[in-house]
Amino acid sequence: MGNFDFAQFQLETEKRFVLPATAEADVPQLLVELDALQSAAETLIAKHPDGDRSLLACAPGCQSCCVVNVSITLLEGISILRFLQQLNSADLERIVSRLDNLWRAVRGLDDEERLMLRRKCAFLDDQGCCIIYPVRPLFCRSISSTDVELCRAAVTEQVFGETQPVMMHQFQLQLYKTLFLGVAEGLNRAGLDGRSFQLCGLVRYLLSHPDKSEELLRTSSLSWSEIYP
Repeated sequence: MGNFDFAQFQLETEKRFVLPATAEADVPQLLVELDALQSAAETLIAKHPDGDRSLLACAPGCQSCCVVNVSITLLEGISILRFLQQLNSADLERIVSRLDNLWRAVRGLDDEERLMLRRKCAFLDDQGCCIIYPVRPLFCRSISSTDVELCRAAVTEQVFGETQPVMMHQFQLQLYKTLFLGVAEGLNRAGLDGRSFQLCGLVRYLLSHPDKSEELLRTSSLSWSEIYP
């Protein structure tokens, strides 16, 4: 992965979240920073010596990996909430119903149990495309594959306790993992909630309590017992 300094990248990310958060947790500005960092990450990947993604097989409708637990920060959850609030009421109601059904099935499951259940993400449409793709979680952005069939086989074999490596874009994987850590720690350093939550459960909760999202970010008061029901 060349000489890229991931530690420095994480520190720079942290600073970008500490500064706008000092003024009463300016959530709109924090969301701007998140979007800017995601765009910058894409540019870094494209310019990196190992950045050729022409061999990647990931494409709209490919959903083999969309059966796993995904961790997101509360800030990412707020970003997804605001994106969903722009949808028409019928589409939003369908997503809420899917989230309810999926959450009842996966709440409390660990990563292996969630994988074995093989329930698709609630944000996939009927064609298997990601409804929230423009604001998809950082961990979703980190995953890639050079072979669709090998990716499917690897997911299937993990269900049976076997392991088969998936050939990924390693720089992309590490960059977004580092970005996630930087965002989380930056929020923590600013006195905000930098904890991670399960994608389905958090967004479901935020859709039911949209007016509480900024307060929750400032107070770090959201508990598992509130998300679980």
